[in-house]
Amino acid sequence: MTQTGQAIAAQTTATAGESCTVAIREEFGWRRASQRDIVVFFKGWIEGLDAAALAARFAKERPSPKAIGDLLASAIGHFAIVATGPGWAFAAADWVRSIPLAIAMVDGVWTIDDRPERLRQRAGRGAADIDSDAALAIGMAGYTIDDAALYRGIQLLVPGELAFIESGSLTRHRYTIYRPWQVRPASAQALESELKELTLHLIERMLGALQGRTLVIPLSAGRDSRLIASAAKHLGYRNVRLFTYGRAGNFEAKASKAIAERLGYPWAFVPATIGRHRRFFESEDYLGYLDFADSGCSVPFVQDMAPLMELKASGYVPDDAVIVNGNSGDYISGNHVPETMWRPAQGLSDEARWQRITDALLKKHFALWRSLVRSKNNARIVTLLRNSIARAGGVLGDPDTDHGLYEYAEFQDRQCRYVITGQRIYEFLGHEWRLPLWDNDYLRFWEGVPLAEKAGQALYSRMLTNANWGGVWQDVPVNRKTIRPLTVVPLRLAAKLLHAPFGAERWHRFERRYFQYWMDATCNSACVPYDRVRRDTRGARHHIAWLAELYLARHGVELDRLTAQD
Repeated sequence: MTQTGQAIAAQTTATAGESCTVAIREEFGWRRASQRDIVVFFKGWIEGLDAAALAARFAKERPSPKAIGDLLASAIGHFAIVATGPGWAFAAADWVRSIPLAIAMVDGVWTIDDRPERLRQRAGRGAADIDSDAALAIGMAGYTIDDAALYRGIQLLVPGELAFIESGSLTRHRYTIYRPWQVRPASAQALESELKELTLHLIERMLGALQGRTLVIPLSAGRDSRLIASAAKHLGYRNVRLFTYGRAGNFEAKASKAIAERLGYPWAFVPATIGRHRRFFESEDYLGYLDFADSGCSVPFVQDMAPLMELKASGYVPDDAVIVNGNSGDYISGNHVPETMWRPAQGLSDEARWQRITDALLKKHFALWRSLVRSKNNARIVTLLRNSIARAGGVLGDPDTDHGLYEYAEFQDRQCRYVITGQRIYEFLGHEWRLPLWDNDYLRFWEGVPLAEKAGQALYSRMLTNANWGGVWQDVPVNRKTIRPLTVVPLRLAAKLLHAPFGAERWHRFERRYFQYWMDATCNSACVPYDRVRRDTRGARHHIAWLAELYLARHGVELDRLTAQD
């Protein structure tokens, strides 16, 4: 066994020229096991399997893409696996790509790494290799589309995919695909009963695997993290600590404190200020995290890193804590399906149905910068989206299932390329994590739920209210917004009254430019100075727009050069 942090290189030995290098290091949760000439690198957890068991399995029988796919399609857990043997190698991501894997040709040898940016540098890819479509998508949404990397020549595995290398050739295989357009009919009562039973089962399975370690939950005023905490209470897990962060007096803090008190769990609040977050964004810790979490396809997720660092320093979060957030119950239960997709599509032509889907995606996710929202740019994005959906087998079928094509595009790209990278924060700070609401069984269930039960989270909210685990679901409000700091309130009201004659759009542009910086509850707007924001005329939607520009700039891409003239 090599020492932590030391690079490991494993090569196949079948014949000259047939080789694969694994550049993964035994750090941040990666483990290595070998048996005879089989080497397995494993990160995460699979119920009943670990690196040694996988090495023994592959030593006994040479794996094929089908055999690997069959194994992983029934696996329970979140993981990344890389294995090498005589004449073959493979890399595999789990159902939601919770851990990134990248592959590139380096000096004529296929090389696999879990750090795409490190691999990019090793492969010698630079400015000439920037994929302009990928850069545009990052500028407009914060992430690329489908399997695209920012640099050509870097291959990134997507959810439910494995890459198999044999005789110097690489092939890619999807062993599972989340297809939420494949709706299965069921009564509302049967769905609610099944969802309640399944949710408790998943939380109970997770808690059993923790073996008494401290469960730390970032608690908000929403449903998802509240579900984790209240189900843990219902199931009798005692070693739980909750925390909330943001501007003092924000509703998240008030609601989460009430939830914690009702459940009887310890709760800590980490107040956020622009000054504290500005210092965070200038820190060596943050710069180190940017290098670690650079996925080559999305802006790094930063939301709860600063408060978690403070809680670790204070001792509130112990070193052996397992962190469990609510990702991504909000998405999977239907809350991201826009109201424009709730209406029946009967009577619309096929092209009109596609336009409704892609227009909703553009409006919701591809408008970080108003300056990039141009017809030519939109057309490029639409082509990429439709190709991605088609590659997954998505076609127009029953008009009542069009929402599933929309959901797939968000799942494949925003959820599994951007949102899920928040798990890198926990790894960077030395913690294990779990994602029970991204469990494979949950994906299977929600894939078949009809639109009527997803729209407005009808099924999810009804089940949680009726189950009322921990007594926190019927009288503690969900996601009631407040404006903080209070000093902004009178200034904002006066400005809004002055803008009344000019319409809502004019007001919202003004608000985003002059007030949103201070109203951001997380204070992550401090990633850039306020003076830069108020002087800018390109129309940033929120702080993620600025993070996208900063990310592209780190790679030598100027945001303004992405603007297409109509």
